[in-house]
Amino acid sequence: MGSWKLYAWLMMVLPCLSVMGQQGTNPIEDAPKDTFALEDVTISVLPFQETYQEATGGVFKLSNDEIDRAYSLSSSGTINLAPGVYMASGSLNTQRVVIRGVGSRTPYNSNRIRAYLDDIPLTTGDGVSTLEDLDLYSMGSLVILKGPSSALYGSGLGGVIRLSSPYPDQEGFTSSLITEFGSFGTRKYGLTAAFKNGKWAIGGGFFRSSTNGYRENSEYVRSNAFLSARRYGNMHTLSLTLSLVDLFAEIPSSLNETDYRNAPDKAGGTWGLIKGYEEYLKWLGGIRLESELTQHLKNNITVFYTYSDPYERRPFNTLDDKIFSLGFREHLEYEYQNIKLRSGLEYFHEWYDWQIYETQAEDQGDLLTDQSETRRYLNAFLLGQWRPGTRFLVDAGLNINLLNYELLTNFREDSTDQSGTYSYQPVFSPRLGVSFRHTRDIWSYVTAGHGFSAPSLEETLLPEGSINDALRPESGWNLELGNRGSTLAGRLFWDLAIYNIFLKDMLVTKRITEDIFTGINAGRARNTGMELWVKGSLHAEQDPSRFNANMSLGYNISRNRFIDFVDDGTDYSGNTLPGIPFQELNAVIKAHYAGMEFSIQHRYSGQQWMNDANEQLYPGHHLTHIQLKGTLRIASSPFQLILRGGIRNLFDIPHASMILINAPSFGGTAPRFYYPGTPRQIHLGIELRYKK
Repeated sequence: MGSWKLYAWLMMVLPCLSVMGQQGTNPIEDAPKDTFALEDVTISVLPFQETYQEATGGVFKLSNDEIDRAYSLSSSGTINLAPGVYMASGSLNTQRVVIRGVGSRTPYNSNRIRAYLDDIPLTTGDGVSTLEDLDLYSMGSLVILKGPSSALYGSGLGGVIRLSSPYPDQEGFTSSLITEFGSFGTRKYGLTAAFKNGKWAIGGGFFRSSTNGYRENSEYVRSNAFLSARRYGNMHTLSLTLSLVDLFAEIPSSLNETDYRNAPDKAGGTWGLIKGYEEYLKWLGGIRLESELTQHLKNNITVFYTYSDPYERRPFNTLDDKIFSLGFREHLEYEYQNIKLRSGLEYFHEWYDWQIYETQAEDQGDLLTDQSETRRYLNAFLLGQWRPGTRFLVDAGLNINLLNYELLTNFREDSTDQSGTYSYQPVFSPRLGVSFRHTRDIWSYVTAGHGFSAPSLEETLLPEGSINDALRPESGWNLELGNRGSTLAGRLFWDLAIYNIFLKDMLVTKRITEDIFTGINAGRARNTGMELWVKGSLHAEQDPSRFNANMSLGYNISRNRFIDFVDDGTDYSGNTLPGIPFQELNAVIKAHYAGMEFSIQHRYSGQQWMNDANEQLYPGHHLTHIQLKGTLRIASSPFQLILRGGIRNLFDIPHASMILINAPSFGGTAPRFYYPGTPRQIHLGIELRYKK
């Protein structure tokens, strides 16, 4: 059955199921309590914090209570729960986020999305977002806006990932001591503390995570510290966010097919021989002021800074760089009767310095390149929302984005001077969305939006070292239909979407030699897909003393094809884009009773092509994880003890956790497509909670 036919069928069936499940009620006025009907849950990634049900676009949300933090050194397992979102993991420090097929061409990072922590950008000036080094305990909630959304957040062709800091939801003081350990020398320990009263809400923590890894040259050590504080006033609310990451990670790299099948624990290429690694210290901080200026007028402003000092030892050279940025994000909101207007802008100024050295057997070699870059990013937007009645909601927006940078060559061994000022033409990105309420608990929406992504620094450099100022940003349009609702007295919730994304001037990263990359505009593509997110509960009310079972299921199927793509004289038009699973499924079942919880998760990642020619196919894989958790309440004391244990990759399935698309072959060696995934792991954890 085609995607459009299946969507139409579901659109007819789901409202009927809802009516059947609500016999004897008024579907407009009556609302079940303590259910999965998410009418009162606002989505902060959207322009006016609409409720989940009425949002005019593809949205995925996990609350603080829904994020499973057990034995998780990376956020990939949590982000992969979202249908249409694929976070591939080459290693704990090499991950790539793909949303609706956008971003799959990036070799080793994520650069077609925008990411924020409390309105503080996690995305650098050249579009690279790093999510893998954040600890899950530092996240209060996760919201993903899928598809081009530049009208809201600027250069985010794939979408937006917004993380919120954790704040206490009950008054008083709480704290936790957490210890976890597992296979391959994995260890994690940490402390959290929180306090809340009528004026203050404060939360923070420290965690240290480490593992020896199951592969050669894969030791990983990371420390995270975070603090969030909020002061409530009558007219103003002031918030503070601080985050620190201290990371050391060896790099095992990818493997050829023979080693992947026969020796997946070895390091790829010469990375093990030279003990390749990366390390950095990263600071992030911001202050946010929310002001209610009048009855109808509100203003929010966030001032932020970021700093990181990475160092990476690689077989072909050693990179030593520093990144520092300052900026602000401001928006003014006006509301009167059934109309809301918002205007604002985001600006940051980023300084990037990097030096490249020879890699020698024991130490860093001679200086090859010393360069500096200054980036300026300005994103201005105007948004409007209109409610022409109780059943309709209309969102519209327009964004203008300006990006320029100055490059200064301090030294190059080949004497090539790249100094100059470079800029891109202003990009205008409109958006329009309409949602319609069928009944009290069912909404449908249609939306159209434009997005773009500027080239990264590596993509702008030509093989001979000069700047390719003719390279254009990748852009696209997203057309989408969706339906959300709940039925069976609120025990079943669904979110269904079908989309088409039309891309042009695709940015393709080409690897010329082992250490030289460049980018080209590679024609047009079309990404089409369907996404389904379902949540259900045996009983609507969550009573700890009563047996209950909850389930969630995320599924997506997509077809992503080149419409017009010719590279080095070879025509790939009509081929499927590599690096994107044809389909994905994540199913989770949790059973609760008398302080005990058993959960089982099954993930299926489908077939994907590994090169543009569609000659190399990865067959996909299934993974199953189980976990048992018990909570012991210590009578007449403020303490609570939580014990948990589980097995990840229960059936010890060999699999590739990330594919390096179009992997090159140098010197007659076989191409290294595969990043082997971790085999079976056993883990245990203890948490002691205190509440006063």
